[in-house]
Amino acid sequence: MAGKRMKWKPVIMFMVILPAVIYAWWALNHRGTTGVPNSPDSGGTASPHGAGITGTPTDEPVTVMKRICTPPALGFQNVGPPMGNALSSDKADGVSVEKGKAITLDRKKRLGIDKSLDLIIRPNERFTIGGTTVSMRDILEKAVSAKGGLLEEKIHPSGRITVDVDGEYGIYVVQSGDNIWNIHFKIIREYFAHRGAKVIKTADEPVPGGQSSGVGKLLKFSEKMVIIYNLLDGSIASDVDLLEPLSKIVVYNMHEIFSLLQEIDYDNVDNIRFDGNTIWIPAKQP
Repeated sequence: MAGKRMKWKPVIMFMVILPAVIYAWWALNHRGTTGVPNSPDSGGTASPHGAGITGTPTDEPVTVMKRICTPPALGFQNVGPPMGNALSSDKADGVSVEKGKAITLDRKKRLGIDKSLDLIIRPNERFTIGGTTVSMRDILEKAVSAKGGLLEEKIHPSGRITVDVDGEYGIYVVQSGDNIWNIHFKIIREYFAHRGAKVIKTADEPVPGGQSSGVGKLLKFSEKMVIIYNLLDGSIASDVDLLEPLSKIVVYNMHEIFSLLQEIDYDNVDNIRFDGNTIWIPAKQP
């Protein structure tokens, strides 16, 4: 009986191994067509549904996968006095402290804005505040959507999607004790000081008789020109009076702000008229 059991062992092994060999041959010749995705780093291509395809080409349309790199993020760090606000490094994106400072200082110098804004950001850039990285494109998209609009975008041949707008945006990080009025006033004072016009500290206060000064009217109108962005939940804030320190930022369209301010002859600033919606600015004297 023992000899008979020994005769069956080769037969059983053959019956087990043969199906495994057949399956291995089939899998080798049908690799990549079973819908099993390849690794993103495998160097292959991907179908429109994302499944990896290698080996023998098929008649199905194939889209080549391309890696699209995100732009570096500028960082902000509130280091306090006497150094003030400075850029921090964003090591994940490779922007050093020195490079970040150089970029921002160069942009501020060109615009004539030094102390009243923290960062100058372009539409398709990102920035980091307190460990939170924000896309300027995302802010613009949400701001336009909140007003019922649609942000225009451009799709590049590489597949990268960018905002189809030009210009730069000033970013102010809200600090303890800030309010939207004082934030605007700092920008206006620095703008005119850079152009040789001195704006006194009380220029925003009502004139005798209780009426708003020209600067006060300008500040009130400016509230309609900014975006308040909540860093904590990534939303557009509707109440400009509630500004939580280091959790909200004020975003200025520098082209809009400068287009308005450059029309003003500061000697005639008190002749500005504002009805709550529309502002009238006296024409500059030739």
